[in-house]
Amino acid sequence: MTSRTLIGCGLAVTLCSGILTAAAADSCSLQSAPHRVTLVELYTSEGCNSCPPADRWLSALPQRGVTTDNAVLLAFHVDYWNQLGWPDRFSQARFSDRQRAIAARSRSGVIYTPQIVLDGHDLRAGTRPEDLSTAFGSLNAQPAHATIHADFKRVTSSLRVTGDVQVLDIGARPESQVWLAIYESGLSSRVTAGENSGKVLNHDFVVRELAGPFTVGADGSAHFEQSVHWAAEWNAQRTGVALFVERRDSGEIVQAAALPRLCGS
Repeated sequence: MTSRTLIGCGLAVTLCSGILTAAAADSCSLQSAPHRVTLVELYTSEGCNSCPPADRWLSALPQRGVTTDNAVLLAFHVDYWNQLGWPDRFSQARFSDRQRAIAARSRSGVIYTPQIVLDGHDLRAGTRPEDLSTAFGSLNAQPAHATIHADFKRVTSSLRVTGDVQVLDIGARPESQVWLAIYESGLSSRVTAGENSGKVLNHDFVVRELAGPFTVGADGSAHFEQSVHWAAEWNAQRTGVALFVERRDSGEIVQAAALPRLCGS
């Protein structure tokens, strides 16, 4: 296990509008953009003393011009720091497994925090702002490689999701799979043990639940219906949902879309 400090950066990107419709106070829909949208993943832990700068970097991206028209932002809290003094309440073993799968694809075999993954590939610390901006610009300039449509409905203590995906890139169809993430922003923890003892840590885009992968058929289509338990502690005004189509072989993001605030919030 290793850790390192991530250097924050600013961005200048071109924005365009996403599409969101609301049918009723407790239901809404999401349609992906006509251009390619990528995914930025942060692997972090409240037990890691070099992670707070990376957490702040991710939280600041919207103020630096990044919206869901450019990239979906997600923070995965890993669980392998938990035995070192502070159990991260947002961590899940499944998120650590996802990070290990990324390491296996890259053949590095190394997992560490904080780690930033852009479009399925490791984003090294010290990446220049202009390089990151160029990466977004290049990806967003491409036409959509898949379409994503989803309907959401809040019912008592659950969120019902009905999704339809069509992978347009024929070459990507055999390796494509669909994921659903529920995330929450505006979270904080007062840490009383471990490397960050005495600190108040603030988090955004924290993945609460990850569902999938959902299979894409030979014709490039995927239909799924998923019911996600709505935890009492989740704040609807700060909770969003993301869907992304990912290639199993390379980790490349075929398409991604997010709804930053859920229905009725």
